[in-house]
Amino acid sequence: MGATVSLHRLTMVAEDDGVMVGRPDTGSYAVFPEEGAQALRMFADGARAEEVTAWFERTYGSPLDLDDFLETLAELGFLRTGGADDAPAEQPRVRWQRLGRAVFSWPAFCAYGALVGATAAAMVRDPGLRPTYHHVFFTHYVSLIPVIVFAVAIPCIVLHEAFHALAGRRLGLPSTLGLGRRLYYLVAETRLDSLLSVERGKRYLPFCAGILADVILLCGLTLLSAALDGPGIPSWIHKLCLAVAFTCVLRLIWQFLFYLETDIYYVLTTATGCTDLQNATRFRLRTGLRKAVRRKPPVPDTEWSPRDHSVARWYAPLLVAGYGFSLASLLWAGLPTALHFWSTITDRLSGGDTPFWDLVDAAGFIALSGLQIGLLVHVTLRDRRARSRTTAPQGALT
Repeated sequence: MGATVSLHRLTMVAEDDGVMVGRPDTGSYAVFPEEGAQALRMFADGARAEEVTAWFERTYGSPLDLDDFLETLAELGFLRTGGADDAPAEQPRVRWQRLGRAVFSWPAFCAYGALVGATAAAMVRDPGLRPTYHHVFFTHYVSLIPVIVFAVAIPCIVLHEAFHALAGRRLGLPSTLGLGRRLYYLVAETRLDSLLSVERGKRYLPFCAGILADVILLCGLTLLSAALDGPGIPSWIHKLCLAVAFTCVLRLIWQFLFYLETDIYYVLTTATGCTDLQNATRFRLRTGLRKAVRRKPPVPDTEWSPRDHSVARWYAPLLVAGYGFSLASLLWAGLPTALHFWSTITDRLSGGDTPFWDLVDAAGFIALSGLQIGLLVHVTLRDRRARSRTTAPQGALT
């Protein structure tokens, strides 16, 4: 009982229902009650175990279960055990911090506001610049539309994720880019786990930065299209700008499908003081379903905060409705469209007089479809393995 407890470098941020304690170098975070956080502060200041337990009993009138407390710290990776793997991970040098501060400075926001105003004025003068799905058909070569639009949209997606990363890096927080999955959608995502180590008010800009990037792209491409719509310039160029601008509109709409853990979801959970609302709600739904069929309720493999449990009561119907909407959309439009494509491909491959370039088009479609399905399977399996190793709520911005 007289031994000291050695801890890794921890961050502590006050939340509505406790203190978010985390280890930024490993991305392990958990909400502790204030008395638990104070005990950690005393250990970090060099207090011995007997001093902390005596203080706890004197202050709160009940003994501290030190063995259980230390076991929790060990599971979270907060304890230094003296082993070979105990050395703290080297803090990566956060690059582009100055650029992040410039991109989100007040002069930059003034420029963004002027850009939005100029675009709105242009759309009032020329209704043809207003977003519409007709803009997607910028050429009569239908097979070229998805390939060209997707290729041109990739830099836009990269910029969306880069804005998330820069908004975090301006705060000195590292970030990583990768692929993720939302239901049956493949998405690009930016991981900013260390965002939990800063005050809640500073998290909103990194969450909304991608939306800001899409608005800037929408406005910039619309004005560029207006500038290129003139004599001597092929008409498909300015039409392509409007087609890519329309994909920015679709990404903005996507962000409001918060039940798929989009950027708006993280704004919502931060505003409501939740830390892992999605998983808490899923567990609540599984529990209710198993009770309804008279089966034993599932055993949680983690503990959620009281706030998560409270908000999950009204979030659960929204989650079910959202998943239902996505699945209904898949059955109503996604599967019939896919069947139409594949029946067309089958007809081309089975026909004896199919032109050569139609065969090339069919082969390209099969290759692209196989790549997408393979990536979806890979990401699904990767996320399942990651969840089995996760010790704290984590999330990724899309």
